[in-house]
Amino acid sequence: MQLNRFLTEYDDELSGDSYIDPLGVLVIWSAFGQQIFRNRVNSISNDVRNYTLNLLHHTLIRDLCDDDAVQPSKALVEEVGDKHSLALRQACLVYLENLFTYAMVAAPANAGVESLGILGASKARARLEAQGNPKLQFTHKKAGYLLVRQLGLGVSGRYKTPFMEMGFFNATYNYHHQPEAAKLWDKSHLLIQGCERLAALYKEAKAHLMELLQGYRRKSTFAFDDLPASLLDAYRKALPSPSQVGANTRDFWLDITGLASGAAGALLSVLDKQAQQSPELPLPIQQLFSLGRQHCCDPVEQRKLLHVQTLEPLLAEADLMFTLARHAKNQSISQIEAHWQALGRNANTLATAASQIEELPSLTSVLTGTGQKRLGYLLKLSRTGSFAEQLRGLLDYHAGVMRGRGQLPWVQAQDFERIKVNARTTTLPTAEKWPAGRWVNNYYIPQFRNLVAGYRGGQP
Repeated sequence: MQLNRFLTEYDDELSGDSYIDPLGVLVIWSAFGQQIFRNRVNSISNDVRNYTLNLLHHTLIRDLCDDDAVQPSKALVEEVGDKHSLALRQACLVYLENLFTYAMVAAPANAGVESLGILGASKARARLEAQGNPKLQFTHKKAGYLLVRQLGLGVSGRYKTPFMEMGFFNATYNYHHQPEAAKLWDKSHLLIQGCERLAALYKEAKAHLMELLQGYRRKSTFAFDDLPASLLDAYRKALPSPSQVGANTRDFWLDITGLASGAAGALLSVLDKQAQQSPELPLPIQQLFSLGRQHCCDPVEQRKLLHVQTLEPLLAEADLMFTLARHAKNQSISQIEAHWQALGRNANTLATAASQIEELPSLTSVLTGTGQKRLGYLLKLSRTGSFAEQLRGLLDYHAGVMRGRGQLPWVQAQDFERIKVNARTTTLPTAEKWPAGRWVNNYYIPQFRNLVAGYRGGQP
């Protein structure tokens, strides 16, 4: 099953998260995670090889667009516009991404290529097996896509926001949108030219793309077997695995992303120390944040970590209450409350967690729009006097979230006392698996771990 088409960053205008986020809290906690990682890391942009691939492709396209000696053929201009058009840049990105994917999938077994994390690898492999010699089309339209919605879900689409946040370009891939961008591109050139294999790939890809742009004929296609073997080999040698790429580019990316400073840098220091001392025992997220605050000297950055530590207890306990409500198809509120109490909770649990948030005004100021409204509702229901009122308030809140998505609620109150589950039931949590203080949301820490594991050459 192809899952890439479903893996997008959160958008509270869509309903695609209805099966993974029934309480609609992703829009809340993601805001705090993005504040820490400055929109550099998220659920779909966390691989150092893809970061570097995107950088190389954009550097190449920028250089060709800035070279007055390079002029696209008349046929190409008629199809996608001149070399300053968005369509042409998109066509270059799609074509180069597909070329990379086929090159890696078709690599000999002894090439040392790691295919895990290569977007579109399974689809490219299937086409190679079915067609033997698949064709690549140079276009920004669907006819040239390897992935469904490739402009959004391919490498360039997934990493567009981080690159925009860093200042490389704007939403229309204007590489000269601000004076500061020139310094970033200068650093990119230094990285590429300073790494022999990246420099070789840049040279091969530039020559191939220049020839394509200038010699393009109407609706041209390119058979995979006709692509330069030296170019395919250059991709394999320069970008064989995240660990190899990370080992060559760590300092560059930590500098450019800013992830070595502030709150993110404090978490990175803890992760690096843990990797050296006990790599087989990853720290629980709550312990990571606690140690991170101790490493963070800047009060403003330290507050970002404090926000998460203060927010998560409420979200986690609300999640537990909702989980208990889904334990059986039909339950009474009293039965659910008995489970709640057996886990060491009481009618003050949510209220205590909510009061900690309300005592930290800077926390709620992080949120806007939907996230702010939802957190406000959770705070309000937490202040009601009894467990029964809190549970009914939580189920009303859940129903509102699902209604906004055009979905039916998973759980609802049948009458004043009975609770009915309309979806799949869950296993009853145990005190061992759900102790007090357990966190359930990740704030992009797994993605950050994946990224920095590549930075340090693949160590955990």
